[in-house]
Amino acid sequence: MDLDPTSLEGKTTREVLHKLIDYVVKSDEEMDEKTTRSGDQTDLNIYICDNEGYEIGTLDEWVTHLAESDRITGHAANYVSNHTFNEEVADDNVSLVTITTPSKGREDEFVFVTNDGYLWILTTIHSDWREKTIENFIKYLPSVERLYLSADHLEDLTERIRDSRISGFTAKYHAPNRERDATLTFSGAEPGDLQKAEDTFDAKPTRIEFDQKNSPTTAIQGANTNKGRLTMRSVRDGSEPKAVDTLLGLTEGYQELDRQSFSVEHPPVHDNLGNGFTVDGFTAVELTNPDRNTAEDLVGEIEESVLNGNQYRYGIRDGGRKIRVFDTEYDEVFDVAIEEPDIILYARDSTTALSLRSFVRQVYDELDSTYSLSKSQSPVAIQ
Repeated sequence: MDLDPTSLEGKTTREVLHKLIDYVVKSDEEMDEKTTRSGDQTDLNIYICDNEGYEIGTLDEWVTHLAESDRITGHAANYVSNHTFNEEVADDNVSLVTITTPSKGREDEFVFVTNDGYLWILTTIHSDWREKTIENFIKYLPSVERLYLSADHLEDLTERIRDSRISGFTAKYHAPNRERDATLTFSGAEPGDLQKAEDTFDAKPTRIEFDQKNSPTTAIQGANTNKGRLTMRSVRDGSEPKAVDTLLGLTEGYQELDRQSFSVEHPPVHDNLGNGFTVDGFTAVELTNPDRNTAEDLVGEIEESVLNGNQYRYGIRDGGRKIRVFDTEYDEVFDVAIEEPDIILYARDSTTALSLRSFVRQVYDELDSTYSLSKSQSPVAIQ
């Protein structure tokens, strides 16, 4: 991006977005060309992350933590040793971060913005290098996690965009009881194509592209993904203010929908009494109605597909009906109840959205993409 950090000083979030949108502004002629969505063009990408402790100006401290902590995996340590990091603070909530890859002679820039419990990371670098640099950095930071949307919420988010239509999508199907895995990619989608993919293959969208009009022509082209990333691909010259409004609306909507799914607003609190105890608070994340009626060994499937890495330690309880899970990455405990074929996650007193979201994402990615997602909660007292 070749940004001067001083150009971000004293800027509001709206002004920061406007400055970065300039990188994807197109002329009328460029917008009308069919190559607008080509893979080698410059896109503006925004990663939206749950932020449980990262502060602007503390990058060096976190890099040192990743390099020296005994609890950090070898992958994270290797990542830090193969890159150098620099943060230039522009304001209390904005900084310019550079990740250098000496072996490739690359310096890639990212704008970090902290915003009401969230961290936004904005960049224009190509997808291959996003994965090798910033996506790995986010993955290894213990206080930060990309947000996640269910398929229904991803569709809901996209439908909120005024004056827009779905112009393409990627939808996936994966279930342990079927031999079929499917990834459907549509470009130039027609109305109803996404619904057909869901009805025919039970494929759930993971990415939805949209075209937005600024009367009377298409002025903005972008995409929403279910893994905490928004993309602004093209903005017609003169439509920058509307593009900023769209991005602000999408980020706010993304955060709202993620909170609906994972925020632990009523963690259980134990109160010991003379002849017993009460538990005040109840939060459950429910994965229900998959593309199968039964699951002969759902606990075994979860062990094999979700709990099989270094992130989790666990114990099976209640005759195989409950799993007590310790997330070593976030240092949190939660319970998983098995009500075949449904999976219910129950927050405990140390549980936050970080560990619940991470577990659910792995269920969708590694076990079964056909589950529906909901959350129930109450400040109830259980005697």
